[in-house]
Amino acid sequence: MNRRALLKALGCSMLLSGGWAPPAALAQALTQPHVTSPLFHVFGQLPEPVEVKRVFAAGAPAAVMLNSVAPAQLLGWPSSVSKASQQWLSETSRQLPVVGHLAGRGSTISSEQLMTLNPDVIVDVGDVNEHYLSIAKEFSEKTGIPYILIQGAIEDTPEQLEILGALLGQQRHGQQLAQAAQDVLDYVAAKRETSTFKAPRIYLARSATGLETGAAQSIHSEIVRLVGATNVAEDLDSTGLVQVSMEQVLVWDPEVILTQDKSFYQNVYDNPLWQDVPAVRNKQVLFVPSVPFGWLDIPPSINRLLGALWLTAWIHKENEQVLLEKVRHLFVMFYQNDPGPEKLKQLLVDPVQFAD
Repeated sequence: MNRRALLKALGCSMLLSGGWAPPAALAQALTQPHVTSPLFHVFGQLPEPVEVKRVFAAGAPAAVMLNSVAPAQLLGWPSSVSKASQQWLSETSRQLPVVGHLAGRGSTISSEQLMTLNPDVIVDVGDVNEHYLSIAKEFSEKTGIPYILIQGAIEDTPEQLEILGALLGQQRHGQQLAQAAQDVLDYVAAKRETSTFKAPRIYLARSATGLETGAAQSIHSEIVRLVGATNVAEDLDSTGLVQVSMEQVLVWDPEVILTQDKSFYQNVYDNPLWQDVPAVRNKQVLFVPSVPFGWLDIPPSINRLLGALWLTAWIHKENEQVLLEKVRHLFVMFYQNDPGPEKLKQLLVDPVQFAD
């Protein structure tokens, strides 16, 4: 599909899908070398969507999303994917090499190394601030490689998927993924707005000590807000991850603790430091599934929709079969892999056995 045909189709698709992404901004991205919009930024002139064959993911959030939207175009993973996670992915995804990353905690690839991969475009998904905008702009100007930077808020997942589908020549597939994401958000919203809902007070325990957490406004804790629960770290003046003290956790007095760290989960009930925390005392420390990627936030990408489903189902005591069917559908849509009902049931009942 050439630019003119795609621009015409974009105008129709955005209207049919509820106007998720502004057609004008997408149209500009296909014709102009620099585009700024609330949801995405483009630095450099993008190639025709049908000509995009090789896409580099700047970080893990982008890689997980690209693996869903355009798996055959993804050059590789930013870091190694564990064997425990690989079994939940498609064969194509398992065979992808590790190519390094530009974003996140320390770049592992130089501009010279990246250029040898000959990418048609670089994609980053996550927090959009002056720091990341500067990186994208400078890198694109230095290398001549177009750079797409997408705001990674979980509520905007449908838009993110549709934008990437349109810009990478996967328009129809992007729309299908966007609809799957919207279905999850609608389900969670409907449950959240029920009159009988009582929001639990939740602490997100990261790391083996459990003393790293995501502040309330962090992209790492978005699903807590999404399901209508309360993040006990809501008063922290941060938009990222924060190290806290045991004394602070005791002051917060959380009713529920969520963790994806196997070591922390297996030791917290025997750790004397945690015994006065209500969530520990009442056996309300929950291990959140973490395959193929963390359902809470590791990384903060479309994998969090599984966490939103899971946490909503737990809070509202949803029928297990309903949850199983919704999770299975997302696995097929996002990971091009159907683990089957029995394996997924095992994962939902005992997620620890599948974690690294």
